[in-house]
Amino acid sequence: MSTPNNEAGAGNLMDEFEEAFQACLLSLTKQEPNSGTNKEEIELDVQKTTNRFIDVARQMEAFFLQKRFLVSTLKPYMLIKDENQDLSIEIQRKEALLQKHYNRLEEWKACLSDIQQGHNRPTPPMMPGPCPTGMQPMGGPGPRPGLMSGMPPGGLPPVGQLPAGQQHLLQAQQIQQLRMMGKLPPK
Repeated sequence: MSTPNNEAGAGNLMDEFEEAFQACLLSLTKQEPNSGTNKEEIELDVQKTTNRFIDVARQMEAFFLQKRFLVSTLKPYMLIKDENQDLSIEIQRKEALLQKHYNRLEEWKACLSDIQQGHNRPTPPMMPGPCPTGMQPMGGPGPRPGLMSGMPPGGLPPVGQLPAGQQHLLQAQQIQQLRMMGKLPPK
């Protein structure tokens, strides 16, 4: 085996690497239990081809490291250019990640402000009924499930009968729920 000093050596080394790889795969995949070879011979062949593959891989790595060293000494601007390109790609990736986080932060700020605006409004007076929570005291017949006292049989009164503040809050909650379920795109 010759030491690669020129481009022909690189092609030769690549061919040797490919042959060693194929021999390694062949020794690992061949199945000859009935051909008279014993298990020890197969293991020895596998070990030999694997070591050859590792040796050629190390030679190829050394070859490319030598070429990299030559480029860095003869043309140092190429090395700097490569590093600048890698850094600019990394900066772009991180800027995109930051933008994604800023967008999410704005969504959460808007959601929080919607919630705070809903809590800062004065609460409407309680509906008349036997209990402020809408539940009957112990011992009495409770309302049917899903109905509160003072509510029509359909559950919530029609939107037009709600005060304007409650309409807005109800709509905001419904939009938020639809966004959380993925049925509406985020803001």
